[in-house]
Amino acid sequence: MSTIPPPLPPRPASVPPPPRGWWQRNWKWALPVTGLTFVALVVACIAIVLFAVRGSITHSDVYADALARARTHPQLVATLGTPIEPGLMPMGSISTSSDNGGEGRADLVIGIEGPLGEGRLIAAADRRLGAWTWESLLYVPGDNDPEHIITLAEADTPVEHHAAP
Repeated sequence: MSTIPPPLPPRPASVPPPPRGWWQRNWKWALPVTGLTFVALVVACIAIVLFAVRGSITHSDVYADALARARTHPQLVATLGTPIEPGLMPMGSISTSSDNGGEGRADLVIGIEGPLGEGRLIAAADRRLGAWTWESLLYVPGDNDPEHIITLAEADTPVEHHAAP
């Protein structure tokens, strides 16, 4: 006797896959754009900080007087030629406070160059009672030859006020 097998249950209707989200559809271009945007923002923040520091240093009396002395010092003009131009980014620090009528300290290294050579100004100044005085202002040639170091300002020489460069 042969029996007929029971009928198969009805096949369920196929369920379509859930729709893909935005990230699943666009990750191939969104991931690099997100990464590049983050890198660009970091670089922009660093540039803003560096140029803010540069601006505060280049607008100081110590920086302006150091460049003015370098541009008018006869021996340095003979060594570098004219015009003497500053480098892009001075290094160092300037700190001031209003204690005791105005105290402060400036230690700067300013790259300079002229048509005949290049070197650095090494500037150290103190501020007492609101007035800056040079501790030392030296020109050091690019090859660091100690025989060619030029003193531009002696100790206790007042720092003169100049218009911002």
